[in-house]
Amino acid sequence: MNKLGKHGPIYHLPQVGDPPPLSVQFLGVNYCDSDYCNIRKLAQVTVFGLVRSGQGSVTVGTRTLTARQGDVFILPAGCYHEVVSDPQHEEQWSYIWLNISGNWILKMLEAYQLLPHIVVKNSGLDPLFHEAIDKAKHKSAKELQTELQIILMRIIICLSEALRKQGDTLTSTVQSIKQFLDNSVFSPYDTSELSSQIGVSTRHMNRLFKKEVGTTLYNYVIAKKIESAKRMLVDTQLTISEIGYKLGYFDPHYFSNLFHSKTNVRPSDFRKTFREIQ
Repeated sequence: MNKLGKHGPIYHLPQVGDPPPLSVQFLGVNYCDSDYCNIRKLAQVTVFGLVRSGQGSVTVGTRTLTARQGDVFILPAGCYHEVVSDPQHEEQWSYIWLNISGNWILKMLEAYQLLPHIVVKNSGLDPLFHEAIDKAKHKSAKELQTELQIILMRIIICLSEALRKQGDTLTSTVQSIKQFLDNSVFSPYDTSELSSQIGVSTRHMNRLFKKEVGTTLYNYVIAKKIESAKRMLVDTQLTISEIGYKLGYFDPHYFSNLFHSKTNVRPSDFRKTFREIQ
């Protein structure tokens, strides 16, 4: 059950003319009580948040991370979302948020390799989020329709650049592992092949990858496959069995159950929901 113990300004931006590919319909600032909790079981909007103060946890699907001052969190549509204050933290948790509608935002996140990332640490994007709020206060809906699209694209590009810089700090071994995994989304996950190519044991690879990337090899692969499955469910006429087969799952029931366990929704229901939105 949601406990929406919060206050702060909310700005609604009605559409003017045809909806743009990237549409910010709501944005605002949340000043959260210690028991604040917001849950979307199957989110139909993508949320970007910039933490201004305090600390909280954000969940996408089955993954939960902590978000602190200066961090940006990304909650993509088509997932379970949970945003919770940390009641033990001495500062009130507050954050600026943008709700983005439409499927183009998911395509942009995928193109800039942001979909696997829930929290981007020390983003340095405070000025862009504050600029969005300032424009919402003073601009007309017609002006905002264009200007917020530009700010949103700048946020996406800056987040991608921040992650690239963080990736530059990965060791050569982990960079090689990540590249192999990124290029193997449409193949069965084979740790022995990866271990042979990298030249280190599976156990050592997992330890290095978890330390530097923040998640296990398996969870990283699954997250990439699930996001690819979502794109195909929305953008193609492939059957669910065919999508599972393309991703390396030859048992359609296993694939369907895996998708459900990671998203809290069946593939067929996901397709129906997001095609109706589109």
